[in-house]
Amino acid sequence: MRRFAILLTFTSSVFAASGPEPKDVSQAGIQTAFRILQKEYIRSSDLTFDVLNRAALSGLLQRLDFGAELVPRTSEAKSGALSGVQAELLTPQTGYLRPREFTPSETKELEKHLQDFVAKKVSHLILDLRSPAPPGNFNDAADMLSLFVPKGEVLFKMKQMGQAASEVETNMREPVWSQQFLVLVDDETNNLGETMAAVLRQRKQALLIGAPTRGGAVRYETVPVDAEWSLRFARAEVLLTDDSSVFKKGLQPDFPISMPTTLKRQVYHATDAKDVKSSIIDKPRPRFNEAALVANTNPELDSYLRRSAGKPLPEDAPKPSDTVLQRAVDLITARTLFQSAKIDWNRKPPATNEPPARRAIPVTK
Repeated sequence: MRRFAILLTFTSSVFAASGPEPKDVSQAGIQTAFRILQKEYIRSSDLTFDVLNRAALSGLLQRLDFGAELVPRTSEAKSGALSGVQAELLTPQTGYLRPREFTPSETKELEKHLQDFVAKKVSHLILDLRSPAPPGNFNDAADMLSLFVPKGEVLFKMKQMGQAASEVETNMREPVWSQQFLVLVDDETNNLGETMAAVLRQRKQALLIGAPTRGGAVRYETVPVDAEWSLRFARAEVLLTDDSSVFKKGLQPDFPISMPTTLKRQVYHATDAKDVKSSIIDKPRPRFNEAALVANTNPELDSYLRRSAGKPLPEDAPKPSDTVLQRAVDLITARTLFQSAKIDWNRKPPATNEPPARRAIPVTK
């Protein structure tokens, strides 16, 4: 199986570098090309039936992209990564929630945290769906959506391969959160998170912030193909209430903000053990100010001495910041300030009894 994995990787790289696909070549032309290569190629002995079969499978999987892929059967074991919902109050009025794996236990945690936010009269919510979780069960997506969608409303539909009618998922319970909120997405948002974002945005219950999603809102089925590998492929497609699909299309955020995937993962790793707020608040560099004068200290002199001695300073290695989450908080802050201003653009100036001011007429000679 090691030989299989190496050969599959090799043929995939060959296909990727082989140039454009032969779209205009007829089936007979393709077969003729295979026969010529098997007989006349400088190393035709390398083009065995086994190599051609593996190359064909590799090219097919590459064409299907994330619609089908070979996965090791050992991948079903636990990865050791943290699970559960990360919850925090970023401000007294802004709650933050991030499900990590979209499991039934996380649905219960999500409900508990939402109830806590409602009890504390939190008015703003940020739902982070950027976790790089593996494909999940759509029953869990329906259960999570039921926490936000009104009772009796259709959540989404599932169009199964070979079936004329679609399976309809309907919310059978009262929601916990009924206000609008912000949803963070990117190209690592899994099939459940992408479905949730699509449903909430279509219902105009949420605005999307972040990067475009990849369009993987499908139900996967995994079938073993040998002792070590399984084939995971799309078996059913998610349809919204208007029968539209995001498969292979993805979602375009309402507020596009790019952030490198490696940087986002660094932020997640850093905030898993501490508060999320640390990733959106920049600590200013210490300065010589009134407070330092009262404390009889000089931070700038201390920094100069450390720098002169060749020692590193904290600002030399700044901590990673979650720019997407920062912009989401900024958007909520700006909206709150604008709404609290209560500006009446149509208001007329107050009436006055004073006569209009007279302009002095210049005297000309």
